[in-house]
Amino acid sequence: MGGRSDHLSPAPGRRLSGLGAALLTALALASAAGAEPSTTVVQTDRGPVQATQRAGMRSYFAIPYAAPPVGDLRWRAPAPAAPWSAPIAKTASAASCLQTGNSPFRSAGETEDCLYLDVHAPSGAGPFPVMVWIHGGAFTTGSAASYADPTPLVSKGVIVVAMNYRLGAMGFLAHPALRDGAGSTGDYGIMDQQAALRWVRANIGAFGGDPKNVTIFGESAGGFSVLTHLASPLSAGLFDKAIIESGAYGVSAQLTQAGMEAKGAAAVQKTLAAAAPGAAGPACAGPDVTAGCLRGMPVSLIRAHLMSDFGTGVGNLVPSVDGKVLPRTIKDIFAAGANNKAAVINGSNEDENLLFVAIGELIARMTAKPPNLDPADRSFLMTPQAHAAGAAVLAVQSGVSASDLTEKYYPLAKYGSDVALQPSLASAAAGTDSAFSCNGANVSGRIGAQGGRVWMYEFRDRTAPLILGNIGGKYVLSVPQGPGHASELPYLFNMADLRDDERKALAETMATYWTNFARAGDPNGPGVPKWPSFKTGTVQSLNVASGGGVKGMPATDFTTEHQCKTAWAKFTF
Repeated sequence: MGGRSDHLSPAPGRRLSGLGAALLTALALASAAGAEPSTTVVQTDRGPVQATQRAGMRSYFAIPYAAPPVGDLRWRAPAPAAPWSAPIAKTASAASCLQTGNSPFRSAGETEDCLYLDVHAPSGAGPFPVMVWIHGGAFTTGSAASYADPTPLVSKGVIVVAMNYRLGAMGFLAHPALRDGAGSTGDYGIMDQQAALRWVRANIGAFGGDPKNVTIFGESAGGFSVLTHLASPLSAGLFDKAIIESGAYGVSAQLTQAGMEAKGAAAVQKTLAAAAPGAAGPACAGPDVTAGCLRGMPVSLIRAHLMSDFGTGVGNLVPSVDGKVLPRTIKDIFAAGANNKAAVINGSNEDENLLFVAIGELIARMTAKPPNLDPADRSFLMTPQAHAAGAAVLAVQSGVSASDLTEKYYPLAKYGSDVALQPSLASAAAGTDSAFSCNGANVSGRIGAQGGRVWMYEFRDRTAPLILGNIGGKYVLSVPQGPGHASELPYLFNMADLRDDERKALAETMATYWTNFARAGDPNGPGVPKWPSFKTGTVQSLNVASGGGVKGMPATDFTTEHQCKTAWAKFTF
């Protein structure tokens, strides 16, 4: 997931369970492209892999797409995987990449040796369109394992590939000692994704996929990754179409390489100062921090200090302007028309930041002494003072005055008659509009202005399954969540029981849109409501029938609801 860091609080000492932890806790060819593999064993350019047969699907788990980024390969661009001869026959995804900090969504079992991907292919003959999933998790958490059942998509005749990539300090630490021959440092996690995309181009034909028809898609940090690939010159030619889910939140937030290096250096110095004498290893004994010191630093020290310090040091982590992956900010690249051109689906959820407000409430409840999980006790909701404090932070970030935010654009009285809920709803709306909705409209508008094909959606189902807070079969929070950040994911992956026929019908429509787009570059087709392109001035509302259904709404209604032409007009590009 992604979002503004001021809506998050320090994580509790114990992890959350349920869907939230799973979410935020995703060339030697055996046969020509288009031919059905004659066996469950497929030959890749480095070695053979064997399928796990599932209902209507062949899954190839934990395929190495790059060498383990350990030792001298730590904080370098990914290197090729070593070849192997015996078939890899895993039945589950590889371990998560080393996670950052104490997020409640932190995945268990993380390791530096994590650059693996999964391939989920339909039964039958190809060539199948290919959809490459990039998981979210604020670039600090998450893994492919949470998205190991893409049946809603695969059943419609596409191959889904899901990858791990380096996270947090391991994926994005910029430090002067780590500069490569061109003087660049950082953004290793994006380089991992690019290596995985090169692997797909080279190998997916052996699985029955079409290497010339690759769609990248992702949610939150995964959606921002898709946006990064649309901007990065190093991603040119690695994909054909793109789907951005809740990913435009960081379009104006990239640090310069110098800024990222300064924060990285500060985190490293803090880590070394906290280490016991000799704990950082002999290479760190000198007065200067060297690449050898950093690459030889014990994982135990990284876990204890660097990961957490780096995460809190940079706030809401997004890829930086490193001069290599991103020569300029994404906003500047798009504004100059220098972005990679591709058909795009781009969208967000109606109340994205309700999830982050809910996280704050849950953390407060779980860390109370004793913990309080009684939703009738509404003392854990945000207060008017907290809403004002959040507006002050947002004012510093945006340049919009705090008084305008609280009195003109997001006054409490605007958010229903439940006085106790008003601050939470107002704060969530301000965060949703400023970070997700209006940035998303800006990105769609820029692509359209370039003459590109772009379709925009807003997920609006207030009945969507809960992301977190359902403990022991009871919802323990006072604040609602839907349709919050990540709430569309169970409609594309088997992650939760949708139960209700209306939700299942919406899921069917969404999966059809997504796979139609992967197949032909247009979400429209038989059996689904017409989805006009964004250039017609339309945003597609994705909702259950009782909530208004799936239909187009004027983009002006979208921008008015989210105050894109008033509070956030200065951010249009």
